[in-house]
Amino acid sequence: LLQVFTHSGGDFMEFEDYLNMMSVLSPSASALAKARWAFKVYDTQNKHILDREDIAKVIQDITTSEGDTEDKLNNEELRVIVDNVLKEVDLSGDGYITYEEFVQMASASQEFVDSFKIILN
Repeated sequence: LLQVFTHSGGDFMEFEDYLNMMSVLSPSASALAKARWAFKVYDTQNKHILDREDIAKVIQDITTSEGDTEDKLNNEELRVIVDNVLKEVDLSGDGYITYEEFVQMASASQEFVDSFKIILN
């Protein structure tokens, strides 16, 4: 998150960066703003696409607790899920998800918009 939300991409966040991050993660942020930043979070190698490796990493991160190897998806399960994600989102059929494809999917998904937020009480 630091690399995505800091101007310098460094190891610390300035107050302005923090405010920017919190505004994107607020419940009132637009679907487009959330999708733009989510794509940057998922595009860990800054390739401007989400390939099979990126998608697999996101799936592993959200389905496995740190240090928990018991519930980790096996290679076949992971491949099936990645295939399904690509089938749903890769509109051009080129084997990866472009920024435009991601934004189209994320902006149309209320579930995505509702989950990409932080609620402070």
